[in-house]
Amino acid sequence: MAGIGSSNYWEDLRKQARQLENELDLKLVSFSKLCTSYSSSRDGRRGDTLDTTPLLNNSTQDRMFDTMSVEIEQLLAKLTGVNDKMAEYTNTPGTASLNAALMHTLQRHRDILQ
Repeated sequence: MAGIGSSNYWEDLRKQARQLENELDLKLVSFSKLCTSYSSSRDGRRGDTLDTTPLLNNSTQDRMFDTMSVEIEQLLAKLTGVNDKMAEYTNTPGTASLNAALMHTLQRHRDILQ
């Protein structure tokens, strides 16, 4: 990757952030579908109350849930790291003339992360 002083460094960070955001979005959609399918299959069973029926009812589903949770956490950690690097870049000498645009972009990526 280019050094901090390089003009391509910021663009590289933005590309990484967008890629991670897209991956997270896809992963969260899949995670939501996984949880919804469990909820739907659980609601169809008789004799179980909603308070006592486990959301995940077998070890395969548990593993899928755990795997997806870990993957989401890893992507969030990577995106946090990229956002931190972007914040560092905005504080480097020579970026003062671009600082308003950089800060706006950084804030947008932070909002997405939140």
